[in-house]
Amino acid sequence: MKYLRSYPWGMQLFLFLMMIVAMIGFCSTMLLMLLPKFTTYSLTQLTGITELSPVSMIQTSLTVQGISSLFIFLIPAWLFAYLAHPNPPEYLGLRKPGRNIQFLLVIGIMAGAIPLLQALESLISLINFGPKIKASQAANDHIMNAYMNVPDFVSFIKVLVILAVVPALGEELFFRGVMMRFVKKRTRTMVIPVLFTAAVFSYAHTNIYGFLSIFIAGIMLAVIYYLTHSLWCGILGHFFFNGSQVILSYLGKSNATIKAFAESSTVPVYFVLAGAVVFGISFYLLWKNKTPLADNWTDDFPPEGPFED
Repeated sequence: MKYLRSYPWGMQLFLFLMMIVAMIGFCSTMLLMLLPKFTTYSLTQLTGITELSPVSMIQTSLTVQGISSLFIFLIPAWLFAYLAHPNPPEYLGLRKPGRNIQFLLVIGIMAGAIPLLQALESLISLINFGPKIKASQAANDHIMNAYMNVPDFVSFIKVLVILAVVPALGEELFFRGVMMRFVKKRTRTMVIPVLFTAAVFSYAHTNIYGFLSIFIAGIMLAVIYYLTHSLWCGILGHFFFNGSQVILSYLGKSNATIKAFAESSTVPVYFVLAGAVVFGISFYLLWKNKTPLADNWTDDFPPEGPFED
């Protein structure tokens, strides 16, 4: 088998982009064909749900969201790695971190960053971007609120898998595992790969008010990957970030205090300050315990091991 790593950079990139287009086209076609047969809803209806939509419509829309995430991010990234390299997990960075404590520190970083990023999004939401952008953001918020309105434990697990597990795996493989690798091949430092992938990562979420917060989160996940040389750390951080929101929404069903906190559009100052302290300490310790990617980590035919201490 001739792996894609033997082809020039431009040809590899072209083939990766074609895989993405092909998967999006296949997914869209299948959904348009199968939805009328197995459900009573059209794709247009499912992309315009609100908190007041029927439960069956919300659940179907959530399933479509999960399928779309698989075909847009996870499958193209894994398929390309499988065709590009004899060891796909190594190519994608799916290796053990240099130190086990890095897992704990990543959770600390993300836990501390959550109130900071939420406060930033709340501030940006006060800016008047015009009626069209406001309506678009409102539609996006209605969809997310509908997804988060989990009536029982089974629904909670489904939401957690689709909104936390699948994105954590798929988006990290796609943006940090493949895309950042491509960009780094044409740059000398990590600055451009980190910023570029974070910008595309944020744009893909179509959250206008949250663009800057998601952009910063993308930078954090890229830096975590670089400092730990393990994409599993970034996947854990991504899952914790998304999953904590789902868990709070579910716990809020039986706790008025948690519900008020989860649904609040503002973040208390003491949460922001506490988050800044937790973030700062955790990041400092991760930096002190870093096992960074080697200078040659993007080589298609690396001569030595996965990282240099």
